[in-house]
Amino acid sequence: MPARRARRPPRTSSRMRSSWSTSAPSTSPTIRAGAPCAARSRTPGPARAGAWACTETRASGARSGRLPLCCPHGADMTITATARPLRPLYRLFLLVLGALLPLAQAQAQFTPPQNLDPASGVIRLGSSYQSDAWLVYTYDIDASGVPADVVIQSSNGVLEVEQAVLEQVNAMRFKPAMRGGQPVRVSADPVVFTWILDKPREMSPRFDELYRQAWDFYAQEDYDAAFDIAVQLKNYPGRNALEEVKFQILAASLASRWKDEAAEMQHLSRVVELQSLALDNNFRNTYVPDDQYLKILNRILELQLARMMLADAGNTLDDMQTLGRGTPIVQEASAHYQQVEQAFHARDDVVVAGELVPLYRDGPGSWKSGLSRAQFSISDVRGQISSVFLVCAEYERSLRYPAREPWQIPAGWTQCKIDVAGKAGTRFRLHQHAPSN
Repeated sequence: MPARRARRPPRTSSRMRSSWSTSAPSTSPTIRAGAPCAARSRTPGPARAGAWACTETRASGARSGRLPLCCPHGADMTITATARPLRPLYRLFLLVLGALLPLAQAQAQFTPPQNLDPASGVIRLGSSYQSDAWLVYTYDIDASGVPADVVIQSSNGVLEVEQAVLEQVNAMRFKPAMRGGQPVRVSADPVVFTWILDKPREMSPRFDELYRQAWDFYAQEDYDAAFDIAVQLKNYPGRNALEEVKFQILAASLASRWKDEAAEMQHLSRVVELQSLALDNNFRNTYVPDDQYLKILNRILELQLARMMLADAGNTLDDMQTLGRGTPIVQEASAHYQQVEQAFHARDDVVVAGELVPLYRDGPGSWKSGLSRAQFSISDVRGQISSVFLVCAEYERSLRYPAREPWQIPAGWTQCKIDVAGKAGTRFRLHQHAPSN
């Protein structure tokens, strides 16, 4: 189950920028790193003793090859990866590798690296790992096919998990990437690794104390003081997944007070990632009660509908109906969705504001959004876009950028998203065009 993307820092305050912001993407050739495992399910079943997942995170570059990298989601359990690299929200993915070339003409001369031993590409953690952990790591594959510069870019500070991941990535061996018949070094996109355990949820005494202090300041409308404590909570070493959820709820509340809806949605989405992972693995112990989770999903739905992100809002509404079909909050959400859906279809050009969000400090940025129309385009770019992908349920393709004409979803392709990568902080407008008569 993926932890899909890092939390974006709120943008309305210079203090918040300096504390949480990231920037500057890598400019080296890039291969795609994704992740993988089991389809989403909320069918009742035995609770798991532990669960983890990797997810791909589009930062920059393109891809043309596929390679399983990480896959088991239970302790000491291996799941066979399928050949579908990208699935709808909150499913596990097959690890994907690809290549970014500076010129489209050079793509035909490039061959991505291949793992010589797929078994070594499976990151395994056994039942001895009893701390929640998540991290973002990057690595290169040199001209001899050996991983190089394997770096943990960010984590919650569980050193034994970091060490296990570093050792296993360094042990991988590849057939090197080739360009013009010569082996070349390439850089993998950031990989997000998440490991959570099904056990009673509790905060450490010190974290709980700080958390309560932050909410006291919040209640007094001293949001700067609450933010200062939120920074401490974000950097709290070894924080567990419940503490991560609590921090994200606090950060989302602060973002809401500062009218930063994009940051608010980013923080709430992180809560959904962890709660959904626990639900999908039939955990006995989740992170928020069902009624609170419905409110969080409903707030995300409101934010998505306000931005006319109709396809993404549809996915959120599906989650709400799975959890609480027939309840007043779900009925109201469904009515709201239908109203916006009518307004959406009445417009010839539906515009969504996008911004490339980094996974870690000084890392590349990425942004995804579901598509409800077959024709779409990008305009008003402020920054740098390095690649644009169309990612659908069964297929994906690299899109020429910049493009003179709107892009078109091929007939038969469903559940499609646009996936944009480039310099973190780049802003642009996504247009979804009505069919021409």
